[in-house]
Amino acid sequence: MQIFFRLWKQLSELNFKFIAVLSLIIILFGTFSVHLIEPETFPTLFDSFWWTMTTLTTVGYGDFFPVTVAGRLVGIFLFIFGIGLIGVLIGKIVEGASTYQRLKKEGKLVYKKGGHYVYIGWSKKTEQAIHEVLYHNSKAPIVLIEDLPETPITHDGVHFISGDPSEERTLMKANILESKRVAIFSDPRIDNPVLCDGKSLLVASAVEALSITHNVDIQTVVEISEERHISKFNHIRVDDFILSDDSVSLLMAKATLQPGTTSIFRQLLSKRYGNNINVIKAKSSWKTYRDASQKLLDDGAVLIAVNDDMDFRDANKKKMNEGDLLYIICEDTTFQKLNVLYETVE
Repeated sequence: MQIFFRLWKQLSELNFKFIAVLSLIIILFGTFSVHLIEPETFPTLFDSFWWTMTTLTTVGYGDFFPVTVAGRLVGIFLFIFGIGLIGVLIGKIVEGASTYQRLKKEGKLVYKKGGHYVYIGWSKKTEQAIHEVLYHNSKAPIVLIEDLPETPITHDGVHFISGDPSEERTLMKANILESKRVAIFSDPRIDNPVLCDGKSLLVASAVEALSITHNVDIQTVVEISEERHISKFNHIRVDDFILSDDSVSLLMAKATLQPGTTSIFRQLLSKRYGNNINVIKAKSSWKTYRDASQKLLDDGAVLIAVNDDMDFRDANKKKMNEGDLLYIICEDTTFQKLNVLYETVE
């Protein structure tokens, strides 16, 4: 018994690949040997394979069993060596699955897929943004980076990376070079707006450094506390800035001066209310803002901006260039039709 205990202990310390190969060898040995020894009892390889597996897993239905001495010796061999080995293999599989879930929860697994959204920094705003994206597209891949011991959100579509987002190693774990967009959120734990935006600047600089080093275009959105700090980001590329408190203040002012307008903004910002803001590219046949606005209106969409221009005075004179980004409001069904007619932008 001591010999067997030492044997199983040594087996349990072996790596999974070796145990899997050894298990496969024993399964093949049992399958072919008992079929060759007793072809009448086990007329097909599948029958002998069935008996081998039920023996190794200690199920033992009794529908097949060897009747010769040689066949029973094979069975004894499987009892002594095979059952313990299969038990070790199953234990390794369970242990591996448990380890995988633990590492995933602790944010230690590298994300290897592409076309995902990277959210840096955890806060209530981050959580709301993630839920809104998943509501819009339940299959949208999201990678969350935050220096926490374990994931703050549990969702199959959200992959958590634990670590300092200003370090290249952490960003590379999120496969940021193949990401679709990167959103950097302000740290709610920092009260000083200068320090808060300074941290966002440090993270954005780390993202920009990787972009330059690997010659990859990484689209970045940064949340900042104060508008005057935007100029401090001039040396790096940031596609858009979101002011932390500005939107709340402006919406409160609008609600005070013009009651009911906030419901319109909610409809525009969230997919839950139907109409959404979508983006398409201008067609070469559209010469002016008026041409695009009229054509889109005929197709069921309302043009609200061209690039970052919302001024439609003299729309019949304002020139439009091919490739300009047009921001429109329409329902999902309308946008699906526009997908066929125009080049849309995700």
